Amino acid sequence: MTTSSGARARGLRSALRSPVAWVVGAVAAAVLAFALLAEPAPGRLSTMDPADGATVTTAPTAVTATFTGELATYDYHLAVATEGGVPVTTGPARLDGNILTVPVELTGGTYLVAYHVRLAGGAELSAVTRFGVGVAAAPVGGDDPAAAATAGHQHISDDPMNMALLAVDAVLLLALAFAVLLRLGRRLRRP
Repeated sequence: MTTSSGARARGLRSALRSPVAWVVGAVAAAVLAFALLAEPAPGRLSTMDPADGATVTTAPTAVTATFTGELATYDYHLAVATEGGVPVTTGPARLDGNILTVPVELTGGTYLVAYHVRLAGGAELSAVTRFGVGVAAAPVGGDDPAAAATAGHQHISDDPMNMALLAVDAVLLLALAFAVLLRLGRRLRRP
């Protein structure tokens, strides 16, 4: 019975020295880290009031943008202007949770709404929308679905998902380098 236990212990030690075991362990650790750090889809613009391309008959007293993610309280901007670029805001933008509001004074015509916000995770969102008061206004994306799809896009950021993927890459590269060095060391020790 002792010899069988000793053989098992030697087999386990031999398996733990195997580069394959290290790579499998590193992949398992990376998957676990990814699962723990993964976050739901990043925030997006949920609603804009008035909506992009909307025609309203009564001029609103404020323009509101609602986002799906938590916004950073130190970095946000919401501006409304005529198509000629004349600002029509009557005060600073106010942030209440994930809702950004700016007071406006509007007459008839077409207006552009521009926003730029930073989400709590560091990602940035920005876009421009258009609406009309008493006149028809085409959405900023027009009839082109590709342009409309990219209106609120975001670039690479330091959100938790990107950081988790970078950590997985780093662990896998270290495991691969370790495996290569182990194999190279064994070959150099052979006569």
